[in-house]
Amino acid sequence: MAHHVATLPTTRDAAASRRGRNLRRIGIVLLCLVVAAALVGLLGPRAATTTASGGGYELTVRHGQITRPSIPVPLEITVERPGGFDGPVTLSISKGLVDRMDFNNWYPNPDGETSGPDRAEYEFTPPDGDVLHVMLDARTAPGQLPSANRYAVAVVDSATGQTLVAASFRMTVLP
Repeated sequence: MAHHVATLPTTRDAAASRRGRNLRRIGIVLLCLVVAAALVGLLGPRAATTTASGGGYELTVRHGQITRPSIPVPLEITVERPGGFDGPVTLSISKGLVDRMDFNNWYPNPDGETSGPDRAEYEFTPPDGDVLHVMLDARTAPGQLPSANRYAVAVVDSATGQTLVAASFRMTVLP
């Protein structure tokens, strides 16, 4: 003879039934909102451009605004100085950003690099003309945990180490 064990309460009041039904409906709506946001591209990779000017320089940084681990992320730095550059151009990049990225190559390659506790500096030969354009072939490093951090790219005086112009931006890494 088999014994039957009930898995549901024998009596369920109307308030509990309504509460359960409403929670399921809220869950379905939230799931639909996430799917809709993904379909229109709100959760996918996105790039942004940040500009700053000062000290006779204009700095433009095209960077990843929203990214995910292991996918390509843009990092293009353009430095413009009317009248050209007097000597080497030194770019300072937040060490946190360098740690988050898996760099494959620079275009052009820097002539030298140094690293400090909070930034990495790269020195480039001054270009002919008024514009230095640097592109980094990079992707978000694998295994990154979700985060939203602020980073900075700056033009630094090679002789004094003084920041001439800096652009600050936020990059969010989604799971």
